[in-house]
Amino acid sequence: MAIFQYKARNKAGSLVIGNMDAPNPQIVSQELGKMGHFPVSITTLEEKKSGGKELGFLERHQKVPDEELVLFTRQLATLFNAGIPLLGALTSLAEQVEHPKFKIIVQNIRLDIEGGRSLSEAMGKHPEVFTDLYVSMIEAGEEGGMIDDILKRLADLLEKDAQLEAEIKAATRYPKMVIGAVAIAIGILMKWVVPVFVKMFQKSNIALPAPTKLLIGFHSIFVEWWLYTLVFFVGLFFAFKKYTATEQGRLKWDLIKLRIPLIGPIVLRSAMAKFARVFGTLQKGGVPILDTIEVSANVVDNRVISGIIRGLRISVQEGLGIAGPLQNSRFVPHLVVQMIAAGEESGALDEMLIKVADYYDEEVARALQRLTVMIEPILIFFMGLMVLFLALSIFLPMWDMSKMAR
Repeated sequence: MAIFQYKARNKAGSLVIGNMDAPNPQIVSQELGKMGHFPVSITTLEEKKSGGKELGFLERHQKVPDEELVLFTRQLATLFNAGIPLLGALTSLAEQVEHPKFKIIVQNIRLDIEGGRSLSEAMGKHPEVFTDLYVSMIEAGEEGGMIDDILKRLADLLEKDAQLEAEIKAATRYPKMVIGAVAIAIGILMKWVVPVFVKMFQKSNIALPAPTKLLIGFHSIFVEWWLYTLVFFVGLFFAFKKYTATEQGRLKWDLIKLRIPLIGPIVLRSAMAKFARVFGTLQKGGVPILDTIEVSANVVDNRVISGIIRGLRISVQEGLGIAGPLQNSRFVPHLVVQMIAAGEESGALDEMLIKVADYYDEEVARALQRLTVMIEPILIFFMGLMVLFLALSIFLPMWDMSKMAR
């Protein structure tokens, strides 16, 4: 038997602190559940430490699929709602998880909780799976005694993010396939077709037209200077990656993305949807406003927009709200400002932000569809230009050679 100190929330949401003699923390958790309390943390006087299985080399470099995390979150919420204690729920889920890395992580979380850590602390040890947003919401759920409700909202939020990413991938799949096919076709032409005509034209004494000279130049670069060309483009790619990894470089690149025609509006709407959904969800979950601002800024994948969001801290600390500073920004749409202002006046800011997120999710989906429709004729036009260039490069000198033969 050992003495455990526990912190729990009763049915009214009040914090309860006390000590209990038990052989292990799991028994303490079960007893608290029988008393109608939700355990927040269980610690021993000697601060019992947990072990846990170490991730192997392959597991460390694996990415846990979004679907696995959504399913785990949804199942954990269901088990909580059914009144199953946390340790029992994690034990059951660890047996059901199929992804090898995620299975080890869930098992380690269970061991950490047995060792006295809270659920948010245990999840916070695995930032590659559980983001700051996830951990912050779990922590808010623990403090407010509504972990099952928070888990449901988290699952909804993760599903929305996964759906948006799937729509973006679907919209860019066709252009990627076309560009890949064109690149393969050009490679085949340059390797086996064009050299035959180049040799024939070089042996003739006719004056070559400009398209043919240009084609011969491309062929020389492709055949004789391919290694240098490859090194140049690879070096350019890594230089770009290194520059955008810096704070200044990332800020400039994100600013450029917002100003690119057709792409910029999609980037902005996507950022607004994510900001509004995360901010509204955190506010509805009872997370402090300053923490909400910081987490929302970290979640938005654009340094320009995240900088605007972080700037809200000063306004909130001065008691001025968040609609005013957003109105002064040239990137935040007027609709977002209006909805936030209405939410602050009515005291329903979280609901208004969720409505904003739903609206911009639909706008992003429509914009992606329009972009896909517009990209098709643009790709066809450039493919037509390429075919025309190749035809002129090959058939113009052949026409001149046939005239000389006559």
